[in-house]
Amino acid sequence: MFERARVVLTVSYAAALVATLAGIGTVVYVLIRNDLNEEIDDSLRLASSQLEGFIFSEVRPELDRDRGDDDHEEAEHDGDRLAVLSSDVFYLAFDASGAVLFNPRGVNVEGIDLAGAARDSSDEPIQHVSGDDADYRVAIRPLGDGTYLAVGRSLRLVQHQLDTLRMVFLYGGMIGLGASIAIGFWLAGRTLTPIRHALESQRRFVSDASHELRTPLAVAKANSALILDDPEGNIESHLDQAEAIATELDHLTVLVGDLTTLARADEGRANLLLEPLDLGELTAEVVRDMGALADLLGVGLAIETHPARVSGDRARLRQLLLILVDNSLKYAHEGGHVRIRCTTEGNRAELTVSDDGDGIAPADQKRIFERFFRADAERTRGKGGTGLGLAIGKWITEAHGGRISVESEPGKGTTFHVRLPLAAERG
Repeated sequence: MFERARVVLTVSYAAALVATLAGIGTVVYVLIRNDLNEEIDDSLRLASSQLEGFIFSEVRPELDRDRGDDDHEEAEHDGDRLAVLSSDVFYLAFDASGAVLFNPRGVNVEGIDLAGAARDSSDEPIQHVSGDDADYRVAIRPLGDGTYLAVGRSLRLVQHQLDTLRMVFLYGGMIGLGASIAIGFWLAGRTLTPIRHALESQRRFVSDASHELRTPLAVAKANSALILDDPEGNIESHLDQAEAIATELDHLTVLVGDLTTLARADEGRANLLLEPLDLGELTAEVVRDMGALADLLGVGLAIETHPARVSGDRARLRQLLLILVDNSLKYAHEGGHVRIRCTTEGNRAELTVSDDGDGIAPADQKRIFERFFRADAERTRGKGGTGLGLAIGKWITEAHGGRISVESEPGKGTTFHVRLPLAAERG
């Protein structure tokens, strides 16, 4: 599924890039082509206006016989002006039939329909014409007596430039397409990785939840069957089975509650009711309530608290404290101690809960806050719990803008550190 999605994403990236490059390339090509043609047309208009005033002296030399010496000097001056025209601009004169009367630069006009261009000149003074030798842009003006002046420029250089631009776009597009496929494939993999991990985590979570639910249900069902198989029995004879069912139902209630909490947290629906509170005071309250359990387990509780004003959800922070203290009581050695300390450091409240139990292996410390993870299943057998407590504790801490971490060494106990931002002081 993910490989197919990766290919689809890669193709989408590549298609988007190709469409973008094609669009940009087309716009750039049209703009450059139009700009080049406009530059040529401007130069033709200028040359045509310069030539129109004196082209008769070159086309119709018989007029020279009627002119005086001053006129001959003006003609020579006109020749000087013609000499300075750009070398890529040509000019010629022709009659209405298309016969060339004057072509000083010897332009090859074979294949050019000059007569047709002259007829169209009233509507299109500057035209694109094609000859046997090349394509041209020409400006045509009537000179009178059925004679026309054509001023033009070859489009060979422009076409070469446009051909080069097309090749640049083509090869650049091919290189860009190849790069986009490679980069798109990599990006698609990066994009799908967190989704893959999320789905794998969800599958694992569902599988673990199903396993955790199956056990108490199986126990309750088995004990119910024993009771139903003995309809003549009384309550006293089935007290063990009834207690087992009640115990498993209690476990199911806790498990479903924990699952609901995490589900709401994942959906962002577990809203916190924030209020200013003293974390040290709340810690002392929780430790007091856990005293009976500590006595039952034969574990001593030691507490050190200092005022620590935070902005938090009282119920959720109490749940966090209960999770950490309960966890430490379960894993502390009988006759050992659990130490709880709440103080401030800088702009943060510091909460530590330590036990003197067997500790946690370094490899397990990296996963201790995962859902349903239990370090050393053999050692923790019979400790109870759903395997979700520390995952919930991590969510509560992070939802309050804090961090939770574990520090442990096998044989030397475990310490959980919680750091929460202090509430802002009001002036």
